[in-house]
Amino acid sequence: MLFEYAVEPQAIGSSWQNFRYLIEKFGFDRGRLISRFPGDWFRQVYVASEGMKPLERKRVEEILNQAKKSKVIKSGRAYDQALGGWLSNAVAQQSRAPFHAIIAQDNPSSHPDVLLVGEVDEENALMASPPAWDVERVGSKIAEAMRPLLACAGAVAFVDRFFDLSDRKYQDTLRSCLAIVAAAGGARVRCEVHFCDHDSRPTPEFVEQEASRWIAGVLPAGMTLVLYGWKERQGGADFHARYLLTDVGGINIESGFSAEGAHQNVQLTLLPAELAQSRRLALQRPSTVYDSAGPVLEIRSDGSVHRV
Repeated sequence: MLFEYAVEPQAIGSSWQNFRYLIEKFGFDRGRLISRFPGDWFRQVYVASEGMKPLERKRVEEILNQAKKSKVIKSGRAYDQALGGWLSNAVAQQSRAPFHAIIAQDNPSSHPDVLLVGEVDEENALMASPPAWDVERVGSKIAEAMRPLLACAGAVAFVDRFFDLSDRKYQDTLRSCLAIVAAAGGARVRCEVHFCDHDSRPTPEFVEQEASRWIAGVLPAGMTLVLYGWKERQGGADFHARYLLTDVGGINIESGFSAEGAHQNVQLTLLPAELAQSRRLALQRPSTVYDSAGPVLEIRSDGSVHRV
């Protein structure tokens, strides 16, 4: 699962040992993400690292720059100086917009959601993050389970052999996912659908004719959706697994993106970072894994369709 943690800047930046130990516990592939709380969290961590050796501080700076895409997400929570220090603010959020847990140097009130740095261990219940979990096959539920990934991505690919833009079951999930993307990044985020060619697949001409109707209320204003068709190569890799693939991580969607209803579940599984990126590379044209099937179609929010 994808859990959000508040990590005290002073706690993670107090020593190279603490920093290195804590930062490696987080990432989209780990299911744990650091909340950028407060908004200048990166600056505060770097300031806290002043006691480190110059080479260690240089490494902290480099790792923090990498963490901006793969380990740290926007918080969206207000930080109230009147409440006091960082810990008081983090604890106050637990009754408003709770973190999964809070990692801090001290826990004077013995708050059950606060972990001391020395307690951060894979065996601790607050650090447990199952790599696979079940979600109701409802569009909004599937999208919500993937929200952190969708909200942080600069490029999003929906990979599903049978993805059918004309089917309301796929439209429901796509609508919910794109709403999250639009709220976070909008038109700057490239969104793609990758499917496999088969006998009942609509022709490009039919898609061009009907797309404006299919995407009405699905594709947010100002955004585009790019459709890629693929064919398996004889004796080559199959096009079976369903994924949400982004530039910051990926998730396997066991039975696909169709919203079949709350009576069914779909299993979501976090992908290792290297596997997520190799799957993305396999879908970049020209592909060394699959053959292209038809033209690439770009659908714009005004309903127009363009061959690219």
